[in-house]
Amino acid sequence: MPKHILVKLKYRQLIMHWNIILGIFLVLSACGDLVEESDAGACESAIDARNYDKAISVCTSRKDKASAYMGKAGYDIINLIKSSGFSATAYTEPTNSDLGTDDITGATILNILQLSDAIITDDTKRGAAIDSSRTNLDSASSLLQPYLSELSTDEILLNTFALAFAMQLKQIELYDNASATTQAYPTDNGTSAVGNLRCKAVTKSTTDTDAKAKLKFRDGHLWTTERNSMQCLRMLKTVDNSSGDLTLSAQNTAFTNFVNWVNDGGTGTLPEPFATEVCGEIGSLTTYLTDLTANIEKLSLSGDNTKAITNAKTSTNTLLTALGCPTS
Repeated sequence: MPKHILVKLKYRQLIMHWNIILGIFLVLSACGDLVEESDAGACESAIDARNYDKAISVCTSRKDKASAYMGKAGYDIINLIKSSGFSATAYTEPTNSDLGTDDITGATILNILQLSDAIITDDTKRGAAIDSSRTNLDSASSLLQPYLSELSTDEILLNTFALAFAMQLKQIELYDNASATTQAYPTDNGTSAVGNLRCKAVTKSTTDTDAKAKLKFRDGHLWTTERNSMQCLRMLKTVDNSSGDLTLSAQNTAFTNFVNWVNDGGTGTLPEPFATEVCGEIGSLTTYLTDLTANIEKLSLSGDNTKAITNAKTSTNTLLTALGCPTS
């Protein structure tokens, strides 16, 4: 092939490559979901250099400082481009029938923030990175949420992402812990006595190689049986604690109410003292959900770039409802 034709082909390929990158940048920025740069010199330079600690110290406007916290949490244009070539996929058979349904909302957000198990392979380090990211997202939201009524559209969208992502990371911290039980509440051995309550493990979660490989600590793949395990342990702890604090009559009443709730399928609001003790411990999810809803009401969300927000809301709403805890 003539040399001048090869040159033209290479030129066209280069143009196409940069058009794709530019297209991603323009689509994301058009939706307003990028970490915005400040016009102030020192602040702008720090954010451009991804020196978010410095940006947090030198940026003065709430939007710029919140943007810096978002960047420190892992939400910036570099990570968005890195994550654009990968999407989380729910695990299915053969483990699905034993572990339940795989909610991948968390895995999607971990990918966006570059915190997935494929990137941070060590469980302890990944867990610490998730905690740190959520703390920074909370810091961003704390600068914006109190002023919701006066925020610009860009600030509301920034705050909405901060809330949605932090809420999902908190859900991962609370429930994504590589253990699985058949029910979300303790069951007894037929004697209907408090001392005989237990959380029954999913057998394959400890015996099947494939199941164990897909039941990972804080990987963002939240199985229904994994969620069950953490909630069951919280309820069992509440039963044990209540037994020492309540009179015998009150214990019997509480346990009877609990048994009736279980026999009704474990649906609806948890009876006391479980509603206060169990739901109170995960009350931060309800707060996130309430604040997120207030922000979404002020926006018109559409397109793939904001799907993470609506998916996070649906995921947490579904989880709280399934566990008998309030969503607002």
